[in-house]
Amino acid sequence: MKKERLNYFDEFLKNISYAVESAYVLDEYINNFNSEISFEKEQIVHKLENDADYNLHNILNYLIKDFVPPFDREDIIMLVHDIDDLEDDIDEVVININILGVQKLRSDASKFTDLISKTALKLKELFLKFKETKKYDIIHKYVIEINESEEVGDKLYQDSVRNLFLNEKDPIEIIKWRKIYDCLENCMDSCEKIANSVDEIILKLN
Repeated sequence: MKKERLNYFDEFLKNISYAVESAYVLDEYINNFNSEISFEKEQIVHKLENDADYNLHNILNYLIKDFVPPFDREDIIMLVHDIDDLEDDIDEVVININILGVQKLRSDASKFTDLISKTALKLKELFLKFKETKKYDIIHKYVIEINESEEVGDKLYQDSVRNLFLNEKDPIEIIKWRKIYDCLENCMDSCEKIANSVDEIILKLN
C-alpha cells in the first residue's frame, strides 16, 4: 500500500496553531493572573510545546526520505525550527513567571501578551494563505503587518524596561521583570523571524 504523502503546509499550520493556542493561554493567564495556578498554566503550555516538538520531528523524519519536497529542504528545516522557537519562547515566559515566584504583575505585562496573541493569530492567517496561494504580493502584506507588530513590541519593551528601572525600588523585582520582559520580546522577535522566513521562501517560489 502506497504511503500517503505529507502535506508540509498542513504541518506548518498545525505547529503554528500550537503556538497560537499557547499564546492564548499565556494571555488569558496574565489577564486573570493568579500566582497559585502558575504551575498549572506552565504544564498546559509545556504540553503544547511537547506536542509541537513531536510534530516537528515527524516533519523532519519524513523530509529525510522525501525525494520531492515542495521547496528547498534547507528552507523547510529553517521554517519548522523558527516556528519551534516561538513555541519555546512562549513556554519560557510561563516558566519564568513560575520559577521567579511572581506574585504581582506589572501593568504593561498584559499589553505584551495581548500583542503576542494577536501577532501569533496573524501568523496563522499567514500560513493559511501560504497553503492556499503562492502569490508573493498576498503573502507579503501579512509579513508587513507582522513586522509592524514587532516594531510595536520593540517600543513596548523599551518603555517597559525604562519604567522598570526608573520606578521600581526593589532590586529583586528589577531582576525578575528584566528577565520576563526579555522573554516577552523574544516572542515578538520570533514572530517576525517566522514571517520573514516565509517571505524569503515565497519569493524564491515566484
